Amino acid sequence: MKHSLLKLLLIFILMVVSYGADFTHNFTLSKSDPYLKEPVILTLDIAQTDTSKVLLFKFDIKQSDAYEFHRLDIKTSDAYHAIKVHYKYLIYPLKEGKIDINFDLIEMVTTDDKVAYSFSGDRDNTRGLNKTDIPITLPPLSLQVQSIPKDTQIVGDFTLSHSIKQLTALSYEPLPLTLTLKGDGYPPIVTEIIPKSPHYSIFSESPIVKSIKHNQGSTNSVTYPLALSAKESFSLESISIKAFNPKNKKSYNLTLPKQNFTITQPDVKTLIDSSDYPEPLESDWSWLVSLLSYIIVFIAGVLSAKSISWHRDRHPQKEFNAFGREIKKCKNPKELLSLLMADNSLKYRDEIERLEALIYSKKRDNIESIKKSIYAQIDNLEKEI
Repeated sequence: MKHSLLKLLLIFILMVVSYGADFTHNFTLSKSDPYLKEPVILTLDIAQTDTSKVLLFKFDIKQSDAYEFHRLDIKTSDAYHAIKVHYKYLIYPLKEGKIDINFDLIEMVTTDDKVAYSFSGDRDNTRGLNKTDIPITLPPLSLQVQSIPKDTQIVGDFTLSHSIKQLTALSYEPLPLTLTLKGDGYPPIVTEIIPKSPHYSIFSESPIVKSIKHNQGSTNSVTYPLALSAKESFSLESISIKAFNPKNKKSYNLTLPKQNFTITQPDVKTLIDSSDYPEPLESDWSWLVSLLSYIIVFIAGVLSAKSISWHRDRHPQKEFNAFGREIKKCKNPKELLSLLMADNSLKYRDEIERLEALIYSKKRDNIESIKKSIYAQIDNLEKEI
């Protein structure tokens, strides 16, 4: 115990001391002993101390299977030769015990003359910024991740709701069922939310996940579209999802009450016609005509669907989704940068780097060109859907 406290103290000292003569840096963690999948907010403040140079910085957290991270914010105060940068990240520890968070930091050193030269070209003759990139090795930050109760399926403060359209159906007729988990915490993805049973079949789609990251963690809504079908009446036994809330350090259960489904079958006698009509010796080929007409209608329907699909493939619609419209509203690079980081900092990594270069290193670029790159990704996603 004393050894662990000593290590934490040394890490704290390393966080507040300066790095070299060019700049100082300061890490802060919202907590150093979180529970598994409990949100942790990490901030980094960098301040230039050597005013004889022009400094730029590029920082990110290294990928690891021990944690998941999302950049929440980046703010820059660009005073003359005295740049200050504030980074904020959301981290979810994914392993118990001691884990290390590692970083990538590059100090970019240049001069006023080189900056002026890089901007001396016209729109069609821009020059790259001549700078020296210096990789900086920052000491890792350690988290002592606490374990959660055994068999816990979700972590956070959540509620479970359900919607069942009908409790009666014919044999093998689908019975739609929707379950929704809402609340704050780690996104509640449950792999098998309805248990398998020999008494019914389960039809499921991928859960619909909506997650908003913020300074306290993330607010989530996960909807599970399902359907059940069975030959005979059955009961869906009560379902209990074990959850743990790190804030009050208590476990709780989210429960779906027992549901009874009534399955009816048509009377076989009603399907048999007791009369012998038409006469046995009299031939009636009307059934064959009806059958052929059904086949022709079916084939026409298939060909029509194929034609529509072929037409859509050749003429895809170019409509922006809601996110695309938000991109279009951004009037300056900083607004666009904030929107991309709030949505998905990994998916739009290239565009974020271009925007950072445009804002902080004054690199020649065009915000409309960056928007077109984002629109292309949105368009590709719509085609896949």
